[in-house]
Amino acid sequence: MIVIVFSGLFLNSCTKKDTSVTPVNQYLISSELKFGMTTADVKTSLQTYIPDMGLVGSLLQSDIEVQKIVYKTTFKSSSIQASGLVCLPKTAGNYPVLCFQNGTNTLHSEAPTENPKGDVVSMLESVASMGFIVVIPDYIGFGASAQLPHPYLHAESTTQSILDMLRAVNEFGTDVKVVAKPTKNLFVFGYSQGGWATMLLQKAIETNYSSEFHLVASSCAAGPYSIKYMNDYVSSQTDYPMPYFLAYLLNAYTTIGLVSNPLSDFIQAPYAAIIPGLFDGTYSGGSINALLTTKMANFLTPEYISGFATNAKFSGLKSAFIANSVEAWNISTPMRLYHGADDNYIPVSMSQTIFADFKTKGVPDSKIQLVIIPGADHTTAITTVALDTILWFLGLK
Repeated sequence: MIVIVFSGLFLNSCTKKDTSVTPVNQYLISSELKFGMTTADVKTSLQTYIPDMGLVGSLLQSDIEVQKIVYKTTFKSSSIQASGLVCLPKTAGNYPVLCFQNGTNTLHSEAPTENPKGDVVSMLESVASMGFIVVIPDYIGFGASAQLPHPYLHAESTTQSILDMLRAVNEFGTDVKVVAKPTKNLFVFGYSQGGWATMLLQKAIETNYSSEFHLVASSCAAGPYSIKYMNDYVSSQTDYPMPYFLAYLLNAYTTIGLVSNPLSDFIQAPYAAIIPGLFDGTYSGGSINALLTTKMANFLTPEYISGFATNAKFSGLKSAFIANSVEAWNISTPMRLYHGADDNYIPVSMSQTIFADFKTKGVPDSKIQLVIIPGADHTTAITTVALDTILWFLGLK
Protein backbone atom coordinates (compact mmCIF):
# COMPACT_ATOMS: atom_id res chain seq x y z
CA MET A 1 0.00 0.00 0.00
CA ILE A 2 2.79 2.43 0.90
CA VAL A 3 4.48 1.78 -2.47
CA ILE A 4 1.19 2.30 -4.32
CA VAL A 5 0.38 5.54 -2.47
CA PHE A 6 3.81 7.10 -3.00
CA SER A 7 3.83 5.96 -6.63
CA GLY A 8 0.50 7.72 -7.12
CA LEU A 9 1.78 10.91 -5.54
CA PHE A 10 4.89 10.83 -7.70
CA LEU A 11 2.93 10.26 -10.90
CA ASN A 12 0.47 13.00 -9.93
CA SER A 13 3.27 15.49 -9.40
CA CYS A 14 4.79 14.59 -12.75
CA THR A 15 1.44 15.02 -14.46
CA LYS A 16 1.02 18.50 -12.96
CA LYS A 17 4.43 19.55 -14.23
CA ASP A 18 3.87 18.11 -17.69
CA THR A 19 0.51 19.82 -18.17
CA SER A 20 1.60 23.28 -16.97
CA VAL A 21 0.90 25.87 -19.67
CA THR A 22 3.33 28.62 -20.65
CA PRO A 23 1.42 31.84 -21.40
CA VAL A 24 1.14 32.45 -25.14
CA ASN A 25 2.06 35.97 -26.24
CA GLN A 26 -0.69 37.79 -28.07
CA TYR A 27 1.62 40.39 -29.64
CA LEU A 28 5.31 39.50 -29.21
CA ILE A 29 6.75 37.14 -31.81
CA SER A 30 10.52 37.28 -31.30
CA SER A 31 13.41 39.28 -29.90
CA GLU A 32 17.03 39.67 -30.98
CA LEU A 33 19.89 41.31 -29.12
CA LYS A 34 21.43 43.99 -31.35
CA PHE A 35 24.20 45.23 -29.00
CA GLY A 36 25.02 46.34 -25.49
CA MET A 37 26.68 49.50 -24.16
CA THR A 38 28.40 50.35 -20.90
CA THR A 39 27.72 53.67 -19.22
CA ALA A 40 31.13 54.82 -20.52
CA ASP A 41 30.06 53.87 -24.08
CA VAL A 42 26.80 55.74 -23.63
CA LYS A 43 28.61 58.85 -22.44
CA THR A 44 30.98 58.74 -25.42
CA SER A 45 28.03 58.33 -27.79
CA LEU A 46 26.09 61.21 -26.26
CA GLN A 47 29.08 63.56 -26.50
CA THR A 48 28.67 63.41 -30.28
CA TYR A 49 25.38 65.29 -29.90
CA ILE A 50 25.91 67.06 -26.57
CA PRO A 51 29.57 68.20 -26.36
CA ASP A 52 29.01 69.77 -22.92
CA MET A 53 27.64 66.78 -21.02
CA GLY A 54 27.24 68.68 -17.75
CA LEU A 55 24.18 67.44 -15.89
CA VAL A 56 23.40 64.75 -18.48
CA GLY A 57 26.60 62.83 -17.77
CA SER A 58 25.76 62.54 -14.09
CA LEU A 59 22.34 61.08 -14.94
CA LEU A 60 23.73 57.94 -16.58
CA GLN A 61 23.04 55.09 -14.17
CA SER A 62 23.27 51.77 -15.96
CA ASP A 63 24.75 49.75 -18.78
CA ILE A 64 22.14 49.13 -21.46
CA GLU A 65 21.18 46.60 -24.10
CA VAL A 66 19.33 47.22 -27.36
CA GLN A 67 16.92 44.56 -28.59
CA LYS A 68 14.95 44.24 -31.81
CA ILE A 69 11.47 42.83 -31.35
CA VAL A 70 9.03 41.56 -33.97
CA TYR A 71 5.37 41.72 -33.06
CA LYS A 72 1.84 41.31 -34.42
CA THR A 73 -0.31 44.23 -35.48
CA THR A 74 -2.96 44.94 -38.10
CA PHE A 75 -2.91 46.88 -41.34
CA LYS A 76 -5.93 47.28 -43.61
CA SER A 77 -7.81 44.65 -41.53
CA SER A 78 -5.06 42.05 -41.99
CA SER A 79 -2.65 40.65 -39.39
CA ILE A 80 0.96 41.57 -40.17
CA GLN A 81 4.36 41.51 -38.48
CA ALA A 82 6.05 44.77 -37.55
CA SER A 83 9.21 45.59 -35.63
CA GLY A 84 11.03 48.12 -33.48
CA LEU A 85 13.80 48.63 -30.93
CA VAL A 86 13.57 48.16 -27.18
CA CYS A 87 16.42 49.69 -25.17
CA LEU A 88 16.71 48.48 -21.60
CA PRO A 89 18.82 49.20 -18.53
CA LYS A 90 20.86 46.15 -17.51
CA THR A 91 20.23 46.93 -13.84
CA ALA A 92 17.29 44.96 -12.46
CA GLY A 93 14.25 47.02 -11.54
CA ASN A 94 10.92 48.46 -12.65
CA TYR A 95 11.13 51.27 -15.20
CA PRO A 96 8.76 53.67 -16.96
CA VAL A 97 8.54 53.40 -20.74
CA LEU A 98 9.57 56.19 -23.13
CA CYS A 99 8.16 55.66 -26.62
CA PHE A 100 9.86 57.68 -29.38
CA GLN A 101 8.36 58.18 -32.84
CA ASN A 102 10.93 59.16 -35.46
CA GLY A 103 10.60 61.66 -38.30
CA THR A 104 9.95 61.11 -41.99
CA ASN A 105 12.18 58.51 -43.62
CA THR A 106 12.12 56.86 -47.05
CA LEU A 107 15.09 54.47 -46.79
CA HIS A 108 14.61 50.89 -45.56
CA SER A 109 18.25 50.96 -44.48
CA GLU A 110 17.52 53.88 -42.11
CA ALA A 111 14.71 52.20 -40.16
CA PRO A 112 15.57 52.09 -36.44
CA THR A 113 16.09 48.31 -36.40
CA GLU A 114 18.22 48.45 -39.57
CA ASN A 115 20.39 51.33 -38.37
CA PRO A 116 20.19 51.24 -34.57
CA LYS A 117 23.26 53.45 -34.27
CA GLY A 118 21.83 56.30 -36.37
CA ASP A 119 22.08 59.81 -34.93
CA VAL A 120 18.67 60.51 -33.36
CA VAL A 121 17.98 56.85 -32.57
CA SER A 122 21.33 56.54 -30.81
CA MET A 123 20.60 59.61 -28.69
CA LEU A 124 17.26 58.16 -27.57
CA GLU A 125 18.76 54.72 -26.88
CA SER A 126 21.11 56.40 -24.43
CA VAL A 127 18.16 57.52 -22.32
CA ALA A 128 17.76 53.89 -21.19
CA SER A 129 20.87 54.45 -19.08
CA MET A 130 18.96 57.20 -17.23
CA GLY A 131 16.27 54.83 -16.02
CA PHE A 132 13.77 54.33 -18.85
CA ILE A 133 12.82 51.47 -21.13
CA VAL A 134 13.02 53.21 -24.51
CA VAL A 135 10.78 51.95 -27.30
CA ILE A 136 11.35 53.03 -30.94
CA PRO A 137 8.89 51.65 -33.53
CA ASP A 138 10.01 51.12 -37.13
CA TYR A 139 6.58 52.07 -38.55
CA ILE A 140 4.76 49.82 -41.00
CA GLY A 141 6.65 49.55 -44.28
CA PHE A 142 10.05 49.30 -42.59
CA GLY A 143 11.96 46.59 -40.74
CA ALA A 144 9.94 43.38 -40.48
CA SER A 145 7.18 44.85 -42.68
CA ALA A 146 9.43 46.32 -45.39
CA GLN A 147 7.54 44.38 -48.07
CA LEU A 148 4.51 46.62 -47.45
CA PRO A 149 4.05 50.22 -48.61
CA HIS A 150 4.62 52.72 -45.82
CA PRO A 151 1.21 54.27 -44.97
CA TYR A 152 2.68 57.74 -44.59
CA LEU A 153 0.57 59.98 -42.34
CA HIS A 154 -2.20 57.37 -42.07
CA ALA A 155 -3.59 57.83 -38.58
CA GLU A 156 -5.32 54.51 -37.91
CA SER A 157 -2.50 52.15 -38.87
CA THR A 158 0.18 54.35 -37.28
CA THR A 159 -1.59 54.50 -33.92
CA GLN A 160 -2.53 50.81 -33.94
CA SER A 161 1.00 49.64 -34.71
CA ILE A 162 2.53 51.76 -31.92
CA LEU A 163 -0.02 50.60 -29.34
CA ASP A 164 0.59 46.98 -30.33
CA MET A 165 4.35 47.44 -30.00
CA LEU A 166 3.89 48.80 -26.48
CA ARG A 167 1.80 45.71 -25.69
CA ALA A 168 4.52 43.49 -27.13
CA VAL A 169 7.08 45.25 -24.90
CA ASN A 170 4.95 44.43 -21.85
CA GLU A 171 4.94 40.76 -22.91
CA PHE A 172 8.69 40.91 -23.51
CA GLY A 173 9.11 42.15 -19.93
CA THR A 174 7.51 38.99 -18.54
CA ASP A 175 10.50 36.91 -19.70
CA VAL A 176 12.50 35.89 -16.63
CA LYS A 177 15.73 36.68 -18.51
CA VAL A 178 14.67 40.33 -18.88
CA VAL A 179 15.71 42.11 -15.68
CA ALA A 180 14.30 45.56 -16.59
CA LYS A 181 10.53 45.34 -16.16
CA PRO A 182 8.18 47.93 -17.73
CA THR A 183 5.66 49.71 -15.52
CA LYS A 184 2.38 51.21 -16.79
CA ASN A 185 3.95 54.70 -16.68
CA LEU A 186 4.41 55.94 -20.23
CA PHE A 187 6.17 58.99 -21.71
CA VAL A 188 5.76 59.73 -25.43
CA PHE A 189 7.94 61.86 -27.71
CA GLY A 190 8.12 62.41 -31.45
CA TYR A 191 9.60 64.76 -34.02
CA SER A 192 8.15 65.79 -37.42
CA GLN A 193 6.09 62.80 -38.64
CA GLY A 194 6.77 61.46 -35.15
CA GLY A 195 5.31 64.60 -33.56
CA TRP A 196 2.07 64.00 -35.45
CA ALA A 197 2.12 60.29 -34.48
CA THR A 198 2.79 61.15 -30.83
CA MET A 199 -0.17 63.53 -30.65
CA LEU A 200 -2.41 60.87 -32.20
CA LEU A 201 -1.10 58.32 -29.71
CA GLN A 202 -1.83 60.62 -26.77
CA LYS A 203 -5.39 61.20 -28.00
CA ALA A 204 -6.00 57.47 -28.47
CA ILE A 205 -4.70 56.59 -25.00
CA GLU A 206 -6.60 59.37 -23.25
CA THR A 207 -9.79 58.52 -25.12
CA ASN A 208 -9.75 54.71 -25.14
CA TYR A 209 -6.79 53.15 -23.31
CA SER A 210 -6.21 55.09 -20.10
CA SER A 211 -6.77 51.94 -18.01
CA GLU A 212 -4.07 50.11 -19.99
CA PHE A 213 -1.41 52.84 -20.07
CA HIS A 214 -0.70 55.57 -17.53
CA LEU A 215 0.40 58.44 -19.74
CA VAL A 216 2.66 60.80 -17.78
CA ALA A 217 3.76 63.38 -20.38
CA SER A 218 3.86 64.03 -24.11
CA SER A 219 6.38 65.95 -26.23
CA CYS A 220 5.20 66.71 -29.78
CA ALA A 221 7.69 68.52 -32.00
CA ALA A 222 7.36 70.11 -35.46
CA GLY A 223 4.57 67.80 -36.58
CA PRO A 224 2.20 68.17 -39.57
CA TYR A 225 -0.80 67.97 -37.22
CA SER A 226 -3.25 69.37 -39.79
CA ILE A 227 -2.51 67.75 -43.13
CA LYS A 228 -4.87 70.12 -44.94
CA TYR A 229 -2.99 73.07 -43.38
CA MET A 230 0.28 71.59 -44.68
CA ASN A 231 -1.19 71.02 -48.13
CA ASP A 232 -2.43 74.61 -48.28
CA TYR A 233 0.94 75.90 -47.11
CA VAL A 234 3.00 73.88 -49.60
CA SER A 235 0.76 74.56 -52.59
CA SER A 236 0.85 78.31 -51.86
CA GLN A 237 4.67 78.49 -51.95
CA THR A 238 6.58 79.61 -55.02
CA ASP A 239 9.50 77.43 -53.92
CA TYR A 240 9.17 74.61 -51.40
CA PRO A 241 12.48 72.92 -50.50
CA MET A 242 10.99 69.48 -49.72
CA PRO A 243 8.78 68.48 -52.66
CA TYR A 244 9.03 64.83 -51.66
CA PHE A 245 6.73 65.59 -48.67
CA LEU A 246 3.60 65.97 -50.83
CA ALA A 247 4.84 63.30 -53.24
CA TYR A 248 5.20 60.82 -50.33
CA LEU A 249 1.80 61.74 -48.93
CA LEU A 250 -0.16 61.63 -52.19
CA ASN A 251 1.56 58.43 -53.33
CA ALA A 252 0.79 56.74 -49.99
CA TYR A 253 -2.87 57.76 -50.01
CA THR A 254 -3.35 56.49 -53.56
CA THR A 255 -1.36 53.29 -52.93
CA ILE A 256 -3.27 52.24 -49.81
CA GLY A 257 -6.62 53.19 -51.32
CA LEU A 258 -7.59 56.26 -49.32
CA VAL A 259 -8.26 58.12 -52.58
CA SER A 260 -9.13 56.86 -56.05
CA ASN A 261 -7.62 59.71 -58.07
CA PRO A 262 -4.55 59.04 -60.22
CA LEU A 263 -1.45 60.96 -59.18
CA SER A 264 -1.72 62.93 -62.42
CA ASP A 265 -4.74 64.74 -60.95
CA PHE A 266 -2.41 66.30 -58.40
CA ILE A 267 1.08 66.27 -59.88
CA GLN A 268 2.31 67.31 -63.31
CA ALA A 269 4.23 65.28 -65.86
CA PRO A 270 6.88 63.98 -65.88
CA TYR A 271 6.86 63.72 -62.09
CA ALA A 272 3.54 61.89 -61.63
CA ALA A 273 4.79 58.92 -63.64
CA ILE A 274 8.09 58.49 -61.77
CA ILE A 275 6.90 59.07 -58.20
CA PRO A 276 5.58 55.53 -57.44
CA GLY A 277 9.00 54.06 -58.21
CA LEU A 278 10.78 56.50 -55.89
CA PHE A 279 9.22 55.16 -52.67
CA ASP A 280 10.48 51.58 -52.79
CA GLY A 281 12.83 52.09 -49.84
CA THR A 282 16.01 52.58 -51.88
CA TYR A 283 15.88 56.37 -52.39
CA SER A 284 16.67 58.94 -49.70
CA GLY A 285 14.53 62.04 -49.28
CA GLY A 286 17.36 64.11 -50.71
CA SER A 287 17.71 61.94 -53.81
CA ILE A 288 13.93 62.05 -54.37
CA ASN A 289 13.97 65.85 -54.08
CA ALA A 290 16.72 65.98 -56.70
CA LEU A 291 14.48 64.12 -59.17
CA LEU A 292 11.53 66.44 -58.55
CA THR A 293 11.31 70.25 -58.56
CA THR A 294 10.98 72.84 -55.83
CA LYS A 295 8.90 75.08 -58.13
CA MET A 296 5.33 74.35 -57.06
CA ALA A 297 3.86 75.86 -60.24
CA ASN A 298 5.81 73.23 -62.21
CA PHE A 299 5.18 70.39 -59.75
CA LEU A 300 1.49 70.55 -58.82
CA THR A 301 -1.22 70.75 -61.48
CA PRO A 302 -2.78 74.21 -61.94
CA GLU A 303 -6.19 72.65 -61.27
CA TYR A 304 -4.97 71.30 -57.95
CA ILE A 305 -3.37 74.58 -56.87
CA SER A 306 -6.38 76.73 -57.72
CA GLY A 307 -9.23 74.29 -57.22
CA PHE A 308 -8.40 72.09 -54.24
CA ALA A 309 -10.80 73.94 -51.94
CA THR A 310 -13.79 73.93 -54.31
CA ASN A 311 -13.39 71.31 -57.06
CA ALA A 312 -15.42 68.13 -56.38
CA LYS A 313 -12.63 66.11 -57.99
CA PHE A 314 -10.56 66.64 -54.84
CA SER A 315 -13.31 66.04 -52.26
CA GLY A 316 -12.08 62.51 -51.46
CA LEU A 317 -8.54 63.72 -50.86
CA LYS A 318 -9.80 66.61 -48.75
CA SER A 319 -11.77 64.14 -46.60
CA ALA A 320 -8.67 61.94 -46.25
CA PHE A 321 -6.62 64.94 -45.11
CA ILE A 322 -9.19 65.79 -42.45
CA ALA A 323 -9.60 62.17 -41.29
CA ASN A 324 -5.84 61.77 -40.79
CA SER A 325 -5.21 65.09 -39.08
CA VAL A 326 -5.28 65.66 -35.31
CA GLU A 327 -8.01 67.86 -33.90
CA ALA A 328 -7.35 69.55 -30.56
CA TRP A 329 -9.17 68.24 -27.49
CA ASN A 330 -9.21 68.98 -23.77
CA ILE A 331 -6.10 66.99 -22.86
CA SER A 332 -5.59 65.39 -19.46
CA THR A 333 -1.83 64.70 -19.86
CA PRO A 334 0.81 67.47 -19.78
CA MET A 335 1.96 68.25 -23.32
CA ARG A 336 4.79 70.34 -24.71
CA LEU A 337 4.78 71.53 -28.30
CA TYR A 338 8.21 72.32 -29.76
CA HIS A 339 9.07 74.02 -33.05
CA GLY A 340 12.08 75.71 -34.63
CA ALA A 341 11.34 79.39 -35.35
CA ASP A 342 12.98 79.21 -38.80
CA ASP A 343 11.48 75.88 -39.93
CA ASN A 344 10.71 76.13 -43.66
CA TYR A 345 9.62 72.48 -44.07
CA ILE A 346 6.78 72.56 -41.54
CA PRO A 347 6.15 76.19 -40.58
CA VAL A 348 6.11 77.26 -36.93
CA SER A 349 2.59 78.56 -37.57
CA MET A 350 1.45 74.91 -37.58
CA SER A 351 2.33 74.51 -33.89
CA GLN A 352 1.09 78.01 -33.07
CA THR A 353 -2.27 77.23 -34.67
CA ILE A 354 -2.87 73.92 -32.90
CA PHE A 355 -1.66 75.42 -29.61
CA ALA A 356 -4.36 78.09 -29.99
CA ASP A 357 -6.88 75.33 -30.79
CA PHE A 358 -5.97 73.50 -27.57
CA LYS A 359 -6.41 76.70 -25.58
CA THR A 360 -9.83 77.22 -27.20
CA LYS A 361 -10.77 73.72 -26.00
CA GLY A 362 -10.10 74.88 -22.43
CA VAL A 363 -6.64 73.38 -21.86
CA PRO A 364 -4.97 75.35 -19.02
CA ASP A 365 -1.38 76.63 -19.04
CA SER A 366 -0.51 73.95 -16.48
CA LYS A 367 -1.23 71.26 -19.09
CA ILE A 368 0.24 72.68 -22.29
CA GLN A 369 3.26 74.74 -23.28
CA LEU A 370 4.53 75.94 -26.66
CA VAL A 371 8.33 76.16 -26.87
CA ILE A 372 9.74 77.90 -29.95
CA ILE A 373 13.47 77.38 -30.57
CA PRO A 374 14.92 80.70 -31.82
CA GLY A 375 17.17 80.54 -34.88
CA ALA A 376 16.49 76.81 -35.44
CA ASP A 377 15.11 75.18 -38.57
CA HIS A 378 13.55 71.74 -39.05
CA THR A 379 16.90 69.96 -38.83
CA THR A 380 18.88 72.05 -36.35
CA ALA A 381 16.10 72.09 -33.72
CA ILE A 382 16.18 68.31 -33.19
CA THR A 383 19.02 68.08 -30.66
CA THR A 384 17.74 71.00 -28.58
CA VAL A 385 14.22 69.55 -28.53
CA ALA A 386 15.45 66.06 -27.62
CA LEU A 387 17.64 67.29 -24.75
CA ASP A 388 14.93 69.56 -23.34
CA THR A 389 12.35 66.76 -23.58
CA ILE A 390 14.62 64.25 -21.86
CA LEU A 391 15.35 66.63 -18.97
CA TRP A 392 11.63 67.41 -18.63
CA PHE A 393 10.72 63.71 -18.57
CA LEU A 394 13.46 63.00 -16.01
CA GLY A 395 12.05 65.73 -13.76
CA LEU A 396 8.59 64.19 -13.95
CA LYS A 397 10.00 60.68 -13.43
